[in-house]
Amino acid sequence: MQKSLRFLFIFFFVLNFHAQVDQPVNRISKFEVSYSLGYQHLRMGDINRYYLDTFAIPNNLFSQNIRHSLYRNMELSYRFNNGIGFGVSIKSIEQSIQHESPIYFMDELGNITDTILSNNQLTVRNNSFGIFARMDCGKLIDHYSKSPVMKDWQLHLIAGANLNTMYVNLSTNSSIYNHENRYFQPSIGWNTQIKISYPIFQWKSSKLNLGLTLGYQHAKTKQLRTDAADWIVLGKYPITADFSGFNAGLGLSYQINHQRKKAPSSPSKNALYLDVFGQSTYGSIIYERILNVESTRVQHAVSLGFMRLNRIPWDYLGVLSIPIAYNTYFDFNRTKNSPNKLELGFGITALGISQFDIIPTRKEQYLYPSLRIGYCYHSYRSGLLFKASFTPLLPGFVMEEYAGIHYTYFGSAGFFDHRIMPWIGLSIGKTF
Repeated sequence: MQKSLRFLFIFFFVLNFHAQVDQPVNRISKFEVSYSLGYQHLRMGDINRYYLDTFAIPNNLFSQNIRHSLYRNMELSYRFNNGIGFGVSIKSIEQSIQHESPIYFMDELGNITDTILSNNQLTVRNNSFGIFARMDCGKLIDHYSKSPVMKDWQLHLIAGANLNTMYVNLSTNSSIYNHENRYFQPSIGWNTQIKISYPIFQWKSSKLNLGLTLGYQHAKTKQLRTDAADWIVLGKYPITADFSGFNAGLGLSYQINHQRKKAPSSPSKNALYLDVFGQSTYGSIIYERILNVESTRVQHAVSLGFMRLNRIPWDYLGVLSIPIAYNTYFDFNRTKNSPNKLELGFGITALGISQFDIIPTRKEQYLYPSLRIGYCYHSYRSGLLFKASFTPLLPGFVMEEYAGIHYTYFGSAGFFDHRIMPWIGLSIGKTF
């Protein structure tokens, strides 16, 4: 993941450097990368309340529930000229509480002979991956007031959906035994934010903004279940992880100015873009080549991608994916200059997953096909590429390796454990 982020920063740095070469006619901030830190209120409820197997009664091991946390959020977005934009985000929340409890040793007469302390820790974590739409409210205020009220200030309203990967861990450690229970569950949620910012540094083709955000997120699991005998989550008080709540924070955003230049003489046959979810399940960086870009009816393209995630998005998973695909674009206006197209495609993905929380490490390898149908905005000249697609993942070949034993079978590639996994994909990048 770190390598992929470095690649994106280098990619946009090259765009920024290239923009400084030509004299701009008009500069508009379109691409933006932002990073923020802040406070997140949590509604964990009775996550601290679990059931002892022996007595079948609820037990409050810790003195309080988890209510507060800090969050880290990174966003990559693109803004249209009319003030409407879209983007992708990665947000991380983690918090834990600890408690020491005594363990007594007794002799046959019931006298306490020794006492040791047991350290108990409850940890919750949510890594969320989202898409969002953004509206520039400052531009609307200036438009309707017919005066530059906001000036250099920016006011954005943001709303979107998230795939939340929620993780709960309960561990007990002492000098005589160690025990750990882990729970994981994905879920779909949503979030909304208001962001106000002001440029603290401005350059010829970019600027750095300092901003304040205020928002709310909804991220809640269903009832967490496990086969472990010492933490039962059935009965009157089912355990759920609820990361919903209000948040506020400070952030820095780096905006790259789009410069209107003379259109290149040749059409853009190549595209480089970030695919979020999609054919690779977890996402990848894609290079695409259009074979007949000047066609006014149907355009044919081939693509190749790569993504390496080391213990991300979950601490115990490593992912390697290589997708290849054949796509067709249909232009209903029958004009090669129209950027709006219908996309149909078929792909094959090689996916490898390593589970580090199991000793020895468990490895899974998939080779599965996928389909694609959706909307594509493809600039005929060098410019923006955006895709929103429905990408169902079909069953394929699966090979599992654990403790030196190999299993090969025909099955599903999705972590939702469906034979045919309904999935979506979003892509943002550049044609050239």
